[in-house]
Amino acid sequence: MKNNILLKGLDISYSKEAGDFKKRMLGNAGTIYLKDLNIHLYSGEVLGLLSEKETLFYIKEVLTGTLNPSKGKITRYTSVLSLDVNDHTHNHFELGLFIEEMFEEYLGGKEYTVVIDKLLSKAIIRNNLKKAVKDLSRKQLAHILLEISSHVNVNVIIYNDFYQDLDDPEKFQSVVNEHEKNGRGVLLLESSIEAIEKMANYFTWVSYGQIRFEGSVERGVEIYSKYLKDKSKIKNVDEEALFDLEWKRRIFEDGDFSDQYKRLGRKQASILDNVNIQKIIVTMVLVFIMLVAILVIFMNITFIKEEPTFTEENQFEDVSDSERLAYAFSDRDGLTIGGEELPPYTLVEVVSSTEDTYTIQNKDQKETVGRDEVIYFNPASLYTEGDFMDLLQYTDPVIQNNYLFYSNYLNGDREFLEQNITFDSLDEYQGKVAGIPITYHFRGNTVFSMEFDGIENNSIVEDKKLSSDVTIFRVDGGFMIYDSQANKWNYMMR
Repeated sequence: MKNNILLKGLDISYSKEAGDFKKRMLGNAGTIYLKDLNIHLYSGEVLGLLSEKETLFYIKEVLTGTLNPSKGKITRYTSVLSLDVNDHTHNHFELGLFIEEMFEEYLGGKEYTVVIDKLLSKAIIRNNLKKAVKDLSRKQLAHILLEISSHVNVNVIIYNDFYQDLDDPEKFQSVVNEHEKNGRGVLLLESSIEAIEKMANYFTWVSYGQIRFEGSVERGVEIYSKYLKDKSKIKNVDEEALFDLEWKRRIFEDGDFSDQYKRLGRKQASILDNVNIQKIIVTMVLVFIMLVAILVIFMNITFIKEEPTFTEENQFEDVSDSERLAYAFSDRDGLTIGGEELPPYTLVEVVSSTEDTYTIQNKDQKETVGRDEVIYFNPASLYTEGDFMDLLQYTDPVIQNNYLFYSNYLNGDREFLEQNITFDSLDEYQGKVAGIPITYHFRGNTVFSMEFDGIENNSIVEDKKLSSDVTIFRVDGGFMIYDSQANKWNYMMR
């Protein structure tokens, strides 16, 4: 094992605030899933991490970037592959397409062809190529994912609770040993000790979201076995409630949620003892401010003469005098500024406007265009409110099943995207993903939007009663722009 860190997490915590306002006001801060975890995965290391299934899920999601930690920092020094049977049990794609998409992301050229041929020589893959992934049994899917992991060219591989679904543990150990031999880092997230005892060379036990042991596998197994022995002596519900009480309490100590647990022992406390006074005061102040604002607005309407009606035509007499930022997208046909051809859906600045035109700028070049030649966009405008998950059904199935992965790069660094995604074409303004109908758009070194197809025979125009060729939806966390003529979406995250 080399002293070369591949994946590092420092002081990682993850929690969810209680969704019910009443519960929050009464001091129920929510649920803590992870608290102050430190994880270091080195080159050539097989790190076995033991915990409950729910905790393993959140560790995996946080380490891979699908979820952002509430506190702490995660650094990925190389590419990461996460394998979890549960992630694919509802995937309706055929196995053949699923495998192709996965390897197109990690391999290219001749190497891709060689690996595909090797996989097709495996009976379990060859005999199920036309079958939907969701129709495979858990054992079949685990076996196939294991085969895939033995050929993918990544440096960090995370197996989440894999051992329980495999009927060939020796094969699993053989693949893990090969990764270790090749200097890769393997993270075994397991809910049982067997796989860790057989394959890991370092052991971490996470209990109630906290690291309870970290060290050698031999010593860790000894401590965990004693824990199981003590737990087996529990005879009734009362003993179970008192068992491990110190660790149950510890997760709420020295944190935002500490008051919640300290009150559990006060059976005679009144409800006022649990009320969050600070939140009540803040709420009352906000209500007072809102009432004053309503009163001022009412007085303004009543006593000041009527102002001219706001219309789209007078929205921008001179954009340059406005304090709000205004932009425009080139439409589906692209745009030319200063002799430079810009691809469709490129973002440019609007510096001024008239009743019929916009003056737009890209770099140092300015151009005056008709209002119908671009898609005007102002982040501060009141666009149609939409629900992202509702709109997702009108997108290409590739997006529906993989949007979390591909949207994870938005607002990120372009260089990081290029290191992890293979492109068919790449230029200053956009990059078309190889084999996937996705185009990333760049603004400088930032990945600012993601363009993708709508679903075939898209019914969104009828369902949502859209009246324009282009509709901008404001969704939670960003904007989705739909071009009905091209059946294209452009997704931006704030």
